[in-house]
Amino acid sequence: MNRLTTKSFGQVLVIATLLLSIGCEKENPPTLIQNTPQKPTLQPATGQAQPRLKTIQLYLGAAELTAEIADENHERQMGMMHRTTMADKEAMLFVFPRPHRTGFWMKNTIVPLSIAYIDPASRVMEIYDLEPGNTQPVESISARVKYALEVNQGWFKRNGIKAGTVIATDRGSLAVSVKGL
Repeated sequence: MNRLTTKSFGQVLVIATLLLSIGCEKENPPTLIQNTPQKPTLQPATGQAQPRLKTIQLYLGAAELTAEIADENHERQMGMMHRTTMADKEAMLFVFPRPHRTGFWMKNTIVPLSIAYIDPASRVMEIYDLEPGNTQPVESISARVKYALEVNQGWFKRNGIKAGTVIATDRGSLAVSVKGL
């Protein structure tokens, strides 16, 4: 019986040691999952904005914009980051090599913007408002986005621009006008 008691005592000791070691482990904090992103606290832009890019005149119905053209990968990646202002009739036109589904975020961007996703025929497909500092991408529904146009927040609404509006230039469509610029 002494042997049985020693064996039982040993098992209890091993189990107690395991339980104590588990209890002493650092507890991981619970993961917080949110369905809606919180508005970030805005910080002044501390990085350096890209230099002003080449421009093109855009016509959206009766409205006119001077848009900087971001057609190189590094220009598209930087976009409006670290800029502190955008004039009312200015914009940034993002030109992609091929139509695709895309998303834009507002990392290091403090200017409130609206964005239009545009198809290869220069037709506005979708319009969204973008919140300064929001790092959650605003994804396009369409997989046919060839261009994206960022303007001051509310500009599209103030100028009656909606899905279906066709964008023109002095030389015709966006496809014709931005080729080779």
